[in-house]
Amino acid sequence: MRKHTIYIEGLALVEGHFSGIGQYTLGVLRGLDALIEENKLAGKPSAKVTVVIPYDTRSKFNSFEFKHIGYKRVPFSFRLMSALWHRYKMPPLDLFCGRGTYVFTRFVDMPLLFSKSCVVIYDLSYELFRQHSNERNSLFLSKYVKKSIANASRVITISKNAKHEIIDFYHYEQSKIAVAYPAADQQYFYRRSTEEIEEVKYRYGIKGNYILALSNLEPRKNLDALVDAYCNLPKSITKEVGLLLVGINGWKTEKLFDKITDKVDEGFNILRPSHYVRDKDRPAIISGAKILVYPSHYEGFGMPPLEALACGVPVIAADNSSLPEAVGDAGILVKSNDLNLLTNKIKEGLENYQSWSDEARISGPKQAQNFSWASSAQVILDVVDEVNAG
Repeated sequence: MRKHTIYIEGLALVEGHFSGIGQYTLGVLRGLDALIEENKLAGKPSAKVTVVIPYDTRSKFNSFEFKHIGYKRVPFSFRLMSALWHRYKMPPLDLFCGRGTYVFTRFVDMPLLFSKSCVVIYDLSYELFRQHSNERNSLFLSKYVKKSIANASRVITISKNAKHEIIDFYHYEQSKIAVAYPAADQQYFYRRSTEEIEEVKYRYGIKGNYILALSNLEPRKNLDALVDAYCNLPKSITKEVGLLLVGINGWKTEKLFDKITDKVDEGFNILRPSHYVRDKDRPAIISGAKILVYPSHYEGFGMPPLEALACGVPVIAADNSSLPEAVGDAGILVKSNDLNLLTNKIKEGLENYQSWSDEARISGPKQAQNFSWASSAQVILDVVDEVNAG
């Protein structure tokens, strides 16, 4: 590892509610922190990694307790910096932070005067599945991702599927795209005890057995079909097992909420937690599920299925985009638009639950071991080496 100065743009890391991008940024930073620790212990040179944050978010950054990763505050509040980024009107970032290699973590870069950059592109949903996306955000990304890619020395993405889409859509050079997968840290995502599961369920007002859907509530996640698939199950199943929807409200949810209201009025046990689920409680809520079902129409990677596998929970996921990379042979894959097949696979899994669960406790963690934050952090360090060598 050469001794470079790397600046990681940290808006997603310090915002109020963690998004998937925030989770990814945190995971990579923890991987970098561990690699720097290893190099220091071995007496090897290490990159200097600094996270660029708004001046009013220092306490949030400090809560992560990195050992070897520092921060640089810029003279903007979080609100102002976010607004400037959304309008592509940030002043050159290296005027505040200095020369180095900048990694922009949210699809779109910020101006630089005398430094090189990499940009992380997670998926192309804003182009390929605009009908399921927030229109304002799609217009912003459609306009500025192309510009950011042109500015960047390298592009980092999170799956082989996303890499091929970037090559095809933007005609970007294959050799300049690196895949740094997300991971489910198995020091954190592992099967929790019955006592912890029950304690967390009580905290969020969750009663009984449940099928889990863990994602933002937005059309791309295909939760409308999952509600239908659940309600098409035999009454003998739905009386014993509820459907738990965990995730923040996204956009275009009116149809979904209307359907849930109607189904609850018909007597179906469709649940939401009593309040926002904290990250530290996710493993217990996942561990308490009979199945995690993830029928999304499209994903850049799909973290919840991998987290469930790490916890030894059976997974049913859609067979599209990057989800087969995340799930491998450890879960069941179905067509996202095949409602009958989804219903039947849930039914079969619950009717043969003991053998399915026993298998998932072995195959799930094994699949999760194929991904690690340290490996992905190393990919990013290698990319920075290439940028500076070139």
